[in-house]
Amino acid sequence: MKPSSRDPNLRVFSAGAVAPPLERAVRAFEEKNEIKCDVMAGKPSAHLAHIAAAKEGDVISCGAEYILDESDDLGLTIRESRRGLGWRRSAIIVPIDNPANIASVEDLCKNHVKIGVATDGCLKGVWDDVASKARLSDQIRKNITHHADACGSLMALVNMKKVDAIFGWNAFKLLWPYSCDAIELPSALQVFRSTVVAKISYTKDNESSQKLIDFLTSDEGRRIYSEFGWIHKSD
Repeated sequence: MKPSSRDPNLRVFSAGAVAPPLERAVRAFEEKNEIKCDVMAGKPSAHLAHIAAAKEGDVISCGAEYILDESDDLGLTIRESRRGLGWRRSAIIVPIDNPANIASVEDLCKNHVKIGVATDGCLKGVWDDVASKARLSDQIRKNITHHADACGSLMALVNMKKVDAIFGWNAFKLLWPYSCDAIELPSALQVFRSTVVAKISYTKDNESSQKLIDFLTSDEGRRIYSEFGWIHKSD
């Protein structure tokens, strides 16, 4: 993974599915400050491997706290710099025409339903959380036909109609409005995870990195994330 050819002030790494609001917020940040940023979106595991090898980077954002717990333990991020950018709520994501007529978690137990789940990234384990709450783990597990290692590859299963449903986030409907629909779960079955941002241990511009984090967590930053479906305390 190489940074772009221009010479940015800050190198900002982002998980793929949390990049759209971050990229918009970064553009607003750049307009207000004489600080340029290069946002690189991709799989968190690839980002962390690159940061560890190259010992470079300023800010990273991921879609689950546990990812930065691991990066903190590896010494790649500064734990006390971590800030939450909002939450996403679990939902059943189906292709836009919903060919299997999925309307509830119980429908995922029907014969011949094909389900995709994440084995890495921000959605790792979410299917287990939801299915366990519903006491339907065995019935849902038998219909899991595809694994994906990140949100992007999970959504690709929906886009290519290889599955009838995936366990995803409410924000997916706003990120991919023409290819999917979101089936809301009852509150008792919902799972929330925090989108988080932190400074990278190797940052060469601590002050500018902090300014970016402060902007992302400001009222303007929260408004941008809310437009993409992220949830905040006041929602």
